[in-house]
Amino acid sequence: MNPRRESLLIRCAGLHELICHRLCTGLTQALMQSHVGRIAVLAAVVIAAIACGPFHRGGPPDAVVVFKNEATDQADVYALGLGGEPTRIGTVFAGRTDTLRVPVSVTGGTNRVNIIARIFPSSRAVLSGPFTLAPGDTMIVTLPSDEKVLAVLPAR
Repeated sequence: MNPRRESLLIRCAGLHELICHRLCTGLTQALMQSHVGRIAVLAAVVIAAIACGPFHRGGPPDAVVVFKNEATDQADVYALGLGGEPTRIGTVFAGRTDTLRVPVSVTGGTNRVNIIARIFPSSRAVLSGPFTLAPGDTMIVTLPSDEKVLAVLPAR
């Protein structure tokens, strides 16, 4: 390449950088000078801080019940904490296995829970009896084909 052409390319590259720099600086200043621009920049900063910062707090993980329905009827599944109201945690169709989340609000401070399966289409209910279910725990609850009792075992 001849030296004159090389010199011209270097000057063009420098001019390109200068134009890009001034254009970006000008856009930023224009945004900051307008009211809408200030709000947009502030909103972007706040959203980034909330998403990545110490404001994001995770609570304890929910407990999990793996419900195995070996019966020929579907079951509406409820979790009942000590002294509380039953909370519906899901419906498991006949012959299916579903993973159901038990909120911390149900287990309370005692981590004791009953699982209730209401057999559909009848209104008959089968109870597990109380067992310990701490946040993050997984238990397997099985409704056998005779629909008389719920078997509860810890997950492996």
